[in-house]
Amino acid sequence: MTSMRRLIHLAVCLSMVLVAFNGLAVAQDTPPYLNPDLPVEERVEDLLARMTLEEKIGQMTLIEKNSLTPQDVTDYFIGGVLSGGGGYPQPNTPEAWAEMVAGFQNAALATRLGIPMIYGVDAVHGHNNVAGAIIFPHNIGLGATRNAELVERIGAIVAREMIATNIFWNYAPVVAVPQDIRWGRTYEGFGENTELVTELGVAYMRGLQGDDLADPTTALATIKHYVGDGGAVWGTSPWGPQNIDRGVTDVDEATLRAIHLPPYIAAIEAGAMCIMTSFTTWDGLNMHAQHYLVTDVLKGELGFQGFVVSDWAGHELISSDYDEAVATAINAGLDMIMVPQNMHGFIDSLTRAVDSGVVPMERIDDAVRRILRVKFAMGLFEHPLGDPALLAEVGSEAHAAVAREAVQQSLVLLKNDDATLPLAADTPTIFVAGEGADDIGLQSGGWTIEWQGRAGNITEGTTLLDGIKSAVSADTQVFFDRLGRFRNASDAGGNPINAEVGIVVLSEQPYAEWEGDSATLALSNADIQLIDRVRARSERVVVILLSGRPLIITDALNRADAFVAAWLPGTEGNGVADVLFGDVPFIGRLSYTWPRSIDQIPFDFANLPTEGCDAPLFPYGYGLDAESTDATWVELAKSCAGYVEEEPAAPVEAQPAGVASGMLAPVGEAGATYYAPFPVAITLDGRFEDWAGVPTVTIPAGADLTSGQPAVTFAAAADAEYLYLRGDIIDNNIISGQHEADYWNEDSVEFYINATGDTGLSSYTDGVAQITIPALNADLPPDQAIIAGVRGPSAEARVVTVLTDTGYAVEVAVPLINAVWAIEPVDGGILGFQVHLNGASSANRDTKLIWSIYDTADQSYLNPSLFGELIFHQVGQ
Repeated sequence: MTSMRRLIHLAVCLSMVLVAFNGLAVAQDTPPYLNPDLPVEERVEDLLARMTLEEKIGQMTLIEKNSLTPQDVTDYFIGGVLSGGGGYPQPNTPEAWAEMVAGFQNAALATRLGIPMIYGVDAVHGHNNVAGAIIFPHNIGLGATRNAELVERIGAIVAREMIATNIFWNYAPVVAVPQDIRWGRTYEGFGENTELVTELGVAYMRGLQGDDLADPTTALATIKHYVGDGGAVWGTSPWGPQNIDRGVTDVDEATLRAIHLPPYIAAIEAGAMCIMTSFTTWDGLNMHAQHYLVTDVLKGELGFQGFVVSDWAGHELISSDYDEAVATAINAGLDMIMVPQNMHGFIDSLTRAVDSGVVPMERIDDAVRRILRVKFAMGLFEHPLGDPALLAEVGSEAHAAVAREAVQQSLVLLKNDDATLPLAADTPTIFVAGEGADDIGLQSGGWTIEWQGRAGNITEGTTLLDGIKSAVSADTQVFFDRLGRFRNASDAGGNPINAEVGIVVLSEQPYAEWEGDSATLALSNADIQLIDRVRARSERVVVILLSGRPLIITDALNRADAFVAAWLPGTEGNGVADVLFGDVPFIGRLSYTWPRSIDQIPFDFANLPTEGCDAPLFPYGYGLDAESTDATWVELAKSCAGYVEEEPAAPVEAQPAGVASGMLAPVGEAGATYYAPFPVAITLDGRFEDWAGVPTVTIPAGADLTSGQPAVTFAAAADAEYLYLRGDIIDNNIISGQHEADYWNEDSVEFYINATGDTGLSSYTDGVAQITIPALNADLPPDQAIIAGVRGPSAEARVVTVLTDTGYAVEVAVPLINAVWAIEPVDGGILGFQVHLNGASSANRDTKLIWSIYDTADQSYLNPSLFGELIFHQVGQ
């Protein structure tokens, strides 16, 4: 070898040694917790040993995104951030979500140790806070499918849509086993049967978490709410005697273990790494204080190695003493506390508890060890953010197809007389009625965009009406009228026509948690009237029920030729139409026993009759297919209701209401129509002699106006310049305050007017106003009257408010032409119309009386599409 070659060889060898030495130095400088090749437990212990108490407590702190900034995440070492229901960015787009979450995550990575935070959402039936995401059927519908493989696929899709927005933590699935369907969270349970809940709950978790949590396309599931939340007793709720949510699970330990614990056991065996505690109470202790159930049973007996997270400020239910509440929850075994709006209070309180020895350092280390174990197992240190390429999948056709499949399989056929279903695609004329037929919000229910959900087309999707129109032949005429009058259904000569099939869609208003607790489970009189109106002009009637639980439907069932429980199907309403028209068969089976009357609730499942009128309306597991001829349960329903089969009358053209003697206009239908006479000479003076002959309506219907209980009697009329509105309010305890500053402690009456001609609106626009008149106007001169509401002041109303012996009265003159609308009274012309009475006590508004055929849940301030009709009636016509 020449000297030059030796020199080159020596230089190469030396450089290799230097490279190896530098690589070794780099490896030695990298903390073991950042080495993905090391076992998780070794990484956990290395990181834990490096952490200060402040950093540890930060990891145990979970804050709602509106209560902190990214800088707070860095400054206080925050371990978790969440969006509550409706906690979306502006604009509400997948891209904005991804940017928002990345901001918090980058702030966490900027801390001394670079521990990633974990961002959580309640993606309980899709990534449901995100506009444009796919909304799947709620769990009650998935329970009716009995299809664990489908539920697992849904979980995987939800994970991918979440991760597209940089979110890897889902507060789902709920594995409650609801025993009382009056509960407002019934729809979050897969069913009343422990085995079904266990099978589908584990399937959903498996879909989210996949085979390996470290896979960057999987998300952490949260099994909730531990334990027994579905067993609460009616009337034990902290919300009051007419509620059940957050109540007492009044069962012995054997029952708790037999009915409510098995889903958690199965989930842990299948890899669950996060469990959320319940708001409920058992054995005298709130679940957030249950050392026995959380530490001894869950972590000890069941060997749970993940972390336990509290529900929304749930620790505060333990004690009014905040320090005691925090210490008790941590010592009970909770590892991460959801303190949505009290970051500093929690951190300071837990720090004091550790410094004083009330909470031992061993308990802090155990909690943080569990949190870090999960973060390492998830691979968050290697991929703290999602793949931007996944954004294209949010709301994709492929994901929508799976949701449509879920809808198809969830429908339960309760009745099908004379083979009414499936419908023929070439049916000449179909009438479709009911607001829920063309409303994504009503299809989807609570936990959709907003926490409580909201009526209206609040996100992208396909309504049931869209699906029907797509399913029929080109020659079929489909008429939609949410109130079932079908004034627009006529032939080429303008003559009214009837339909071969009328489809009536009945729907609950959206709700969540205690807001949805119901003492009656009743359909409204308006629902029954809607069926009757459609039946009067249809040869056959199909009723579709959109609901989060079984309701009392006996009257409606006996009025229908076919009846379908469609639950809360989500954004893919075309899946309902697929089954109605026979493209896909009915295969759904009830996941809850259906009551004949509210008196049967709660069911005594151990002693449930199976025959006679004491039996339920339909048993668990019931469901017809279109070919079934077994009508045993339907015949029993008729018999027990005293229903007499009659030859159906031929459909007739609906006739307008007549004008009674001494009246200027027809009375109309309570909650649905009001006839306003014109021209009528009204003087705005707070006296009502000039209103003689104008029809009045009272809410609540049939109210005793001498009882002192809140009520309002209202009327409307018009002349050439003004629409006049009148309200006589019964109120024996008038509370008044500044409307905007003290909104929930004030009496007021509200008149809603929609002059656009479009009663399907989902937002306020020109032509729509909510005119709110507080009772405090009774103390003011007319020229100083206060008018509030959405676009209320710009409606340019003039108001006179006077005190009466029984309360107060208002008289309002609204210009027919102003900055909001241009109204021209013509005989038969229609305005959308509502009246609300808000009655206050000394502390809260506790009375909400509503004249509206649909708005029983007081959602109109969010969604002005919930209108009855004000119909102008020309005097003498």
